[in-house]
Amino acid sequence: MAESEGFFLSRQPIVAGERRLIAWELAFGSVAGEALADAEDRSEARLAAAISLAGSARWDSLLCGGRAVLRADRRLAFADVLDQMPRNRVLLALASCDEIDASFSNRLYDLHSRRGTRLLFLDYHRRDPREQLLDLADVVQVDAFGLDEETQTLLIRRAHRRQLQVLASGVQRDADFVRIREAGFDLLQGQSYAEASQNEETLATPDGRALLELLVESRGELEIGSVTERVEASEVLREGLLRLVNSLELARAQKIESVGQALIMIGAQGLSRWLNLLLFQVGSRHGTRGPLFRVAASRARMMELVIASRGAEDPASKERAEAAFLVGILSLVHVLLGSDRKAAIAGLAVPDDVARALTGHEGELGRLLRLSERLDAGEFAETAELAQELGVDPGRLWAHQAEAYDWVMQMI
Repeated sequence: MAESEGFFLSRQPIVAGERRLIAWELAFGSVAGEALADAEDRSEARLAAAISLAGSARWDSLLCGGRAVLRADRRLAFADVLDQMPRNRVLLALASCDEIDASFSNRLYDLHSRRGTRLLFLDYHRRDPREQLLDLADVVQVDAFGLDEETQTLLIRRAHRRQLQVLASGVQRDADFVRIREAGFDLLQGQSYAEASQNEETLATPDGRALLELLVESRGELEIGSVTERVEASEVLREGLLRLVNSLELARAQKIESVGQALIMIGAQGLSRWLNLLLFQVGSRHGTRGPLFRVAASRARMMELVIASRGAEDPASKERAEAAFLVGILSLVHVLLGSDRKAAIAGLAVPDDVARALTGHEGELGRLLRLSERLDAGEFAETAELAQELGVDPGRLWAHQAEAYDWVMQMI
C-alpha cells in the first residue's frame, strides 16, 4: 500500500436536538482535493489517510468531548489502524449492503469486544440486512430530505423500538434543523450551527449581550478599567474569565485570582481577543457543550497559526496573526446576534481588512477564512485550491489544526 502523501481532514459536528455536541464526523480529502469516500477506487488512499491520522492525532483534543464517526468499508474495518484509535469513542458508519458475511460480522464483534467500537447504519431502510448486527449499533441515519413523511416516520419509529438513535445528515440551515428535530430525529449533522436561529435558540445569553455591548460601545478602544468594572459586575463573566486565562499560557506558573490581575496580564491590546473568546464560552446558550465555541475558537487559532508560521522574522507578523485570530472568532458572532454576518460586523468596530475579510472574503485574511470554512464543511476541492493559493501544504495545515484543537481543549 502506498504511503499517504498528506490529507485534508474535515471535522463536522453531530449534535443532539438541544444543540449539545455528541460526536464529530471525520472525513478525508486528498492533496488534489478529492473526497476520499468509501468508494472502491478511493479505498486505499482513504486507508492511508486514516493511518496517517491515527499516528499523528491527539484524540482527546481532536474529539473534544465527543465521539468519532468514521465511514468504514471492509478495507478499513480489517485494518490494524482501528486499534490505534481511542477505546469506546469510535462509531463505524456502515453503508447499505445486500448482506453481511460471517467474516465481516466476526471482525465487527471482535472490534467491539476489544475496543468498544460501535456501529452507525447509513441509509437505514426496512428489512435492513445490517440488523443482524443490532447488538453493536447505537445510531441509524435516515434520509431527512428525500423520503416521504410516512416512510420517514415508519423508519424513525422502527429505530426507536430497537433503542437506536436516529441521525439526519446534511442539515445546513437552521430552519431545517428545527423541522427535522420536530419530526423525531435525535441527532443532526451539518453546518446549521453557523446560522442564527429564527426561534432565538442561538442568541447570546444576557451575559453574552453584556459583552457584546461592551465590544460595540468601545468602538475598538477597550480600556482595562471599564472592562474590569463590567466583568466584575457579573459572577458568570468573572468566573468565566478567570477560568479562561488560568487554562491557557497566560497563567504560566502562578494562578490568576482577580479580574484586574487577569486583564493586566492580557493587556489593553489583547482584550478584544480574550473577550471574544469569553463571549463564545459563556455568552453562548450552549457554551462549551455546543459546537459553536469549539468551531469558532479552533478556527481562530488555526488561522492565527497559519499567518504566524509564515512570517516569524517579520515584525508585523504578530499583528497580522492577531488579525487572523479576530477574523476567525468573529466569523460566527452573527449566530449570537441573530443576524447575518454582514449586519453583525456593521455593528462592531474592526479594522478595515478584518471587515473586508469577514463580509467579502477579501485579501489574504478573507481567503484564509474561506479555506477554514470550506475545510470545516468538507468541501475538499475548494480547500485544496485555496491552500495552494495561500502556500499552505496539507501536512502543515493538519499540524496547525491539531495545535488549535489542543489549545481549545485546554479551555474545555
